Parts: sequence; structure tokens; C-alpha cells
Amino acid sequence: MSAPIAIRIQVPQPQTHLIEVEMRVMALSDDSELILRMPVWSPGSYLVREYARHVQRFAAFDKDGERLRFEKIDKTSWKIDVAHVDQVRVTYQVYAHDLTVRTNHVDTSHAFFNCVATCMYPDGRLDDAIDLHIVPPEGWEIFCGLAPAEGSKTYFEVADFDELFDTPVELGPHPYFDFEVEGVPHRFVMWGVSNADIDALKKHVPELVKVNARMFGEIPYERYVFINHLVDGGFGGLEHRHSSVNMFDARGFDKVELDEDGNLGKKYGNFLRLLCHEHFHAYHVKRLRPEALGPFDYQNENYTHDLWAVEGVTSYYDTYNMMGTGLLSPAAYVELLEKRVLELSQYPGRLLHSLEMASFDAWIKFYRPDENTRNSTVSYYLKGELVSWMLDLWIRTKTGGERDLADVLRKLYREHYKARDEGYPRGAFEAAVGEISGADPTEFFDRYIRGTHEIAWEEFLAPVGLRLKPVHDERGGASIKAVTRAEDDRRVVREVLGGGPGEQAGLCAGDVLVAIDRWEVAERDPDELLIDYEEGDVVDVHVLRRGRLHTLTMTLAKPGPKSYKLEVRADASQKARELRKGWLGVETW
Repeated sequence: MSAPIAIRIQVPQPQTHLIEVEMRVMALSDDSELILRMPVWSPGSYLVREYARHVQRFAAFDKDGERLRFEKIDKTSWKIDVAHVDQVRVTYQVYAHDLTVRTNHVDTSHAFFNCVATCMYPDGRLDDAIDLHIVPPEGWEIFCGLAPAEGSKTYFEVADFDELFDTPVELGPHPYFDFEVEGVPHRFVMWGVSNADIDALKKHVPELVKVNARMFGEIPYERYVFINHLVDGGFGGLEHRHSSVNMFDARGFDKVELDEDGNLGKKYGNFLRLLCHEHFHAYHVKRLRPEALGPFDYQNENYTHDLWAVEGVTSYYDTYNMMGTGLLSPAAYVELLEKRVLELSQYPGRLLHSLEMASFDAWIKFYRPDENTRNSTVSYYLKGELVSWMLDLWIRTKTGGERDLADVLRKLYREHYKARDEGYPRGAFEAAVGEISGADPTEFFDRYIRGTHEIAWEEFLAPVGLRLKPVHDERGGASIKAVTRAEDDRRVVREVLGGGPGEQAGLCAGDVLVAIDRWEVAERDPDELLIDYEEGDVVDVHVLRRGRLHTLTMTLAKPGPKSYKLEVRADASQKARELRKGWLGVETW
């Protein structure tokens, strides 16, 4: 091993939450200065996180151990005086006690670190190869997607900093199991005390890999590791080229065998969909990707208008492909889509912020939610998934069931990843839809991706013999149009929906609902309290705000739907029934 960069990472005292990093930089140029920079964000998680804030005890030495002068020149960068020096050794510590899939966490039970949140890089040398040495505490194993160097378990030859920064590492004495799909080794490792059923996971996880591989026609990596953090109430994931990090509720493995309806427990099904989603990303975003998403600028935001495709299409297929494994029944799949439609209907921001702009603004909106998020933007995961569903049906309809959205992904995968491993330019996804469908998708993209039109469900569902119906509470009732939460025997306003009675009357997030029309609210849902009222009724609402009592007069609104139902049309043509079966696998459910 003789790369121009060598990095050694160890956690000699896990109880301190500190990671020790040593970096050697060889082959210095004639410059008198060497600048080392710390990344500010993790690809796949679009927020500047300022990883340099966790760095401490930075020091620099020449090859003989003599200290070198350095200064910090900005929030992420250290400049070292390397005049007359041909090799530099740098040491520093990283504090690691932030348990997310994108940050670092070290304690006496394990060590988890993302190299992008741990390692620095020499300015201008992102293409340099790296010799990586990971030193685990005694009795702990290394789990990561990198292949160890020949004859070693702790040394890794890394092609460049993009590969290094795409590598999460888990250390610990953890349970794991191995399996192969198409001869490619996979490892599934778990940290955390949980009620996970390993036998069930051994049976089900390979099916997720198989269904994604069938869709793209290959397995694009030489090895893959599922790193799983099972913690109380946890949920989230982050994709990588050779691995994924998945966080889930430690007690979420509720029912791991298929019931008589062909379904798993809802919590366990959610975990499998999470795994399917992050594994799908090994194809879609880690290889097939927009131009902005690799190679990366690690010092600044990397903007793209296509996160709706990266995440929305992936969200569509994580559930659709789960159905393809036989681990999710068509009826349960339809129920999940119905819930997604309901959720989207509760976002006024869907009519204000387009999918393209929600993608572009992810850095300042999606990853920084607040009380007004629901009114000002829309999730490119949520709406992106539903628009992908409609786009899939649109392509199937235009081609008589001969082609679908998966064909668009395969085309882009062949032409941009397989042919030249480059990201696709803005507009390429739309162009591919046009080529696959043989129709002009401009209106679709103008309305639902570049624009903020309500999705015309009937236009896309009717050709496949379906209709979507809103279901209202048969008791009627009225609403103040606010999202509230029970907290300590009180009802607290978390969000006020734009255009509703609450907003018009001056209701604020943080208000405590005391009484509505003189009826005590306590911790009750206000819409349940208003079940005997009607749209247009005028009531006084008493709230506590910053310790003072206020009275607001509201004209109540009609409640939104409590659910949506996807129904089979009795008048559907034979062709519509065939298209529906081609999409869902069955004519009805």
C-alpha cells in the first residue's frame, strides 16, 4: 500500500466519544502551504452541517515528528506551513455523540462514523488515492462497504476521496448475517438491543435485493453492507454506493410472518420498505444521478431541481417493489397510496411550491422544517412519490401497457451511468419519458413538476379503470384548520393551516387551546369537540399565549377528508382492466 494519502482512524477510549484521526500527506508540491479542509455536508442529506465544529486538538508534524506551524483560515480549513517539507502528518480528534445516519456516534457499545464527517482532504487533491487503516477496540469488528486489502482485515485501499466520503463505518461486537444474491456477497449487521427476528430478516432482506436487481438487470457493486441502528423510536436512512445506514425502532418488529391476507406487521413492513428504499438508491442516485449529485463540492451546497425524481421515484418504487417481493399485498399497497394522498391534501404548500423548487430549496426548507413548512412548501418525497405513480400510469396508458416508468430509469441508467458514469443534465429525465412513452410529457411536467397544479387524479386513474374518492366523516362537524398535539393534559397548536379559520383569526403556533365556544378543550382534539358544529358557525376560541389569555373569534370551516379510497370502476373497459392488472398484478383487491 503506497497511496499519496494515508489515514488512520481509531477509537481507543469509546467512553470519551472521541475519534482519533491521523492523516499523512505525501508527494507535496513545491508550494509552501498545505490546506486541509473538512466537508460541511453529507451527500444524500441536503443540509450544511458544519462538521468542523467537532474537530479538536489539531496538530501538524513533519516526517521526523517536528511540529509545523499552522493556522485556521476559515470555518472548515487549516493552512499548514510546509516549506522544505515533503511529508506531513496531521492528528486531530472528532467528538462523536450525535446519533443519526449522517453523523458520528461513539460510546462503550459501538462506534459509528461517516468518513465525510470525520476525515479532511488536501485542497485540490480529491482525486488522490488513500490507504485507510481502521483500528477497532479489542473484540470489535469492522463493518463497512469497502473491501479490505489482501491479507488484512483493517487496511483498505480507497480509490479517491469521493469513495472515502461515501463510506460509513460501524465498529462493534454486533450480530450479523451474510447472504449472496447472484454471487455477490451482502452483510446485514445490527447494533442495539431490539426484538428483531434474525431468521425472518434472513428470509426477507435478500428478496429486497433481488427485486431491485431484477428491475435494473444487474447488481452494480462487488459487495454491500446493511448497517442497522435499532434504537428506541428511531427512523431514517442514508444511501451509499456499497452500503446503507438504516435507523429503526428497536421494538418495531411486530409481526414478521405473512398473515392470511398476505401482509406483514405494519412496523416491520415499514422497516423492510426503508431497507428497500436505501438499497434502491444504490442504483438511483449513487449511480444513475443528476449532474449535481456527483462528483461533489464538499464545501458548498450542491443544487439540483431533480430531488423529486431522486427521492420521489425511489419512494414510489420502495413500496411498489415490496409488493413485487410478495411481502406486501396489493390491498395493503393500495391502502398505503390512499394514506399518501390524504397526507398530501393536508399540505397547503403543495399549491405554492413546485416539486422542482422544493428540490432546489431542500437546503433551506426540507431539512429545516418549522411551523410554516406545511404552508410554504411540499415534501419532494411525498408529492414526488404520488406524481411518479401518476407518471407511471400515464406512460402505461400512452404505450398500451408496453412500457412504464421503470423503462425510463433503465434507459437513463444505461445511457448515463453504464455508458459513461456521468450525471444526467437538467431536462434529461423529461426527455427520456418522452422517448419511452412516444408522447409529449411537457404538459405533465409543466403542471405537476414545474408547476403547482392539483393532481388531476381522474385523468390518470380512469384509463386504468380506477377512481379516487374522498371520504368525509359521516357525522359532519367543523374545523379550526390547525395541527395540534396533546402535551401535559393540554392541547397545543403546532401548525396553523394557511387560509383556514385559525389563520384568519390570528391563531399562532404555540398557543394553548383553553376553550372553544366555552367548552373546555383540555387535551382533546378540537375537531372532535366541534363534531356537532357546522361550516360557517362562529365561535369564540380562548387560548393561552405567553402566559396571557386571548379570545379569538373564528368562522368554522368544513373539515377535510378523513381518508381517500381508491375504487375499481364498474364501467372500466377491457383495456383499462388489462392496464390495471399490468400495474397492480391483479384486477381487483
